[in-house]
Amino acid sequence: MRVVMFGTYDTSTHPRVGILAEGLRRHGAEVAECNAPLGIDTAGRVEILRRPWLVASLAARILGCWWRLVVDARALPRPDVVLVGYLGHFDVLLARLLFRRTTIVLDHLVFAADTARDRGETGGVRQALLRALDRAALSCADVIVVDTEEHRGLVPERRRHRAVVVPVGVGEEWFAAARLPGGPRHDVGAVIAAGERRAEPLRVVFFGVFTPLQGAPVIGTAIGLLASEPIEVTMIGHGQDLARTRAAAAGDPRVRWLDWVAPAELPGLVAEHDVCLGIFGTGPKALRVVPNKVFQGAAAGCAVVTSDTAPQRRAFGDAVVYVPAGSAIALATALRRLRRDPEKVAALRAAAGRVAREHFAPEEVVRPLLDRLVAPAPTTDRVPRTSSAPASLAPSVPPPSVLPPSVLPPLSPNAWLRWDVVAGMLPADAESVLEVGCGQGGFGARLAQRYDYLGLEPAPESCAVARARLAGAGGRGEIRNGDLSVLWGGEVFDLVCAFEVIEHIEHDEKALAEWAGRVRPGGWLLLSAPAFQHRYGPGDAVVGHFRRYEPDGLARMLREAGLEQVEVRRYGGPLGYVLEGARNQISRQRQRQAGSMAERTKGSGRFLQPRSPLHGAVTEYATLPFRLLQRGFPGHGPGLVARARRPE
Repeated sequence: MRVVMFGTYDTSTHPRVGILAEGLRRHGAEVAECNAPLGIDTAGRVEILRRPWLVASLAARILGCWWRLVVDARALPRPDVVLVGYLGHFDVLLARLLFRRTTIVLDHLVFAADTARDRGETGGVRQALLRALDRAALSCADVIVVDTEEHRGLVPERRRHRAVVVPVGVGEEWFAAARLPGGPRHDVGAVIAAGERRAEPLRVVFFGVFTPLQGAPVIGTAIGLLASEPIEVTMIGHGQDLARTRAAAAGDPRVRWLDWVAPAELPGLVAEHDVCLGIFGTGPKALRVVPNKVFQGAAAGCAVVTSDTAPQRRAFGDAVVYVPAGSAIALATALRRLRRDPEKVAALRAAAGRVAREHFAPEEVVRPLLDRLVAPAPTTDRVPRTSSAPASLAPSVPPPSVLPPSVLPPLSPNAWLRWDVVAGMLPADAESVLEVGCGQGGFGARLAQRYDYLGLEPAPESCAVARARLAGAGGRGEIRNGDLSVLWGGEVFDLVCAFEVIEHIEHDEKALAEWAGRVRPGGWLLLSAPAFQHRYGPGDAVVGHFRRYEPDGLARMLREAGLEQVEVRRYGGPLGYVLEGARNQISRQRQRQAGSMAERTKGSGRFLQPRSPLHGAVTEYATLPFRLLQRGFPGHGPGLVARARRPE
């Protein structure tokens, strides 16, 4: 497997990307880097939120880094997987453009809106923009990597099937620090001996950014309560809560304050201490994470004391000491007990080190990601699509990483807006797909990349184009010239699609019932249609539309067809309104030449379609900002996409 680590990440300040890369290498992957560090960490990005006039400088730096990434990406062999590094909310948008037919993995270690809220940025407009950024980033990824089940729960439900939990893990340099002369080791006897030699005083270290997540003022207060104890504390870092933390600990002269330690020197410094402190914040984010420092302190051979939260308990079990989040008294009590029990400290150091090595070394943490990327080879045997077909013979969908190289057909601007919504509503459990009225195969070629596909198109000219496009795209499927009558008698499908078709049919409720009858029990129907009858205009008339649809009316029709779990979404704003106005203007000139409704429908699939791959590429890139905009602000526009399920 050839993997490219991509983005503006910086492993010196955010080692997570390096851990994933090393883990993949240890499992035999060929890993290359396409990296142009941005040089702005999480704190710097939050500061830009507080000072919006700095956004222009951020954009300029991002564009400069992106230029280098584009140049470097062109020199790389075609990868199987592109892994966008931590803080890659913007980078994944570029990756999606550069590697259009490659599996994109986003290491979404933090949610932008969640992190900003934890650091005090709760403004409505800013939060809305950051939520839009999170949604846009997630929508570009084929695989979403998060670090805990709690963070997986933040992924929108319709994309949650793409998420995989990969713990933060720890780099080899931290394990090496535990083996340095004078440093602790993970051998129990040696650690106990070391603990007995230096039982007085207890040496405690905290390192990180002084933010609400860390709960640093809680540590400061606990230090103040321990002023009479022989405990030496090293506090490393800076941040918004530093002043409060120092003030709370002012009564203890044995505290050493370090603003910064070089990343190469930090593991060795931490390994010289007996205890490493984790996090003690009480906010929602603090309850969802296992922080870097807990993994790193454990690997360096320290006993770990941290807050009592579900994800940290799942990760380390009884190998660390837990105290109630936000309780300085409980933290002080725990440290006092450890100072008086050197054997307990030594045993904890050994236990934490073993857990870190056995479960959180690079080669261990990447296993869930590898399981997602390296799936069993799919069968391509075609079988009759009936609900009684044996499950073992049912065709399966290959993971994106094993899809063949292909040339996907161009889409019109409005189709790009539509596909952006449709792609997010495709059910995860579907394998066989029927598309009714597939036109010239723009969507069909894309569906055939994921599913065992069958398209129906009654217009011979459009059918011929669709067949050629499907062959050129390299997907799995076929196109038949005709309507539902050309299907085998018992054929049913996991997913039946009809995009911009139902408005062309005079007896639409009857057609909808027929489509629903081709959905297997438990399967899905997915369709699109123009929205709002009051918007009916020349553009509708010239292509043979009988009507447009109200969202509530379309939902009612789906329920009356015997379907459930009905969901109707509007899409297309603001670009869709502009496109519709232009289409109406063009159509006014053609309206007098239009034939019967059947003739208009027959030609609708070719109306205003891109004429060449170049036009298609220009359209794809030109519509990207508007596609991202509609993801961030859904529920607007002149189009509808609906999904419903047939009861089991």
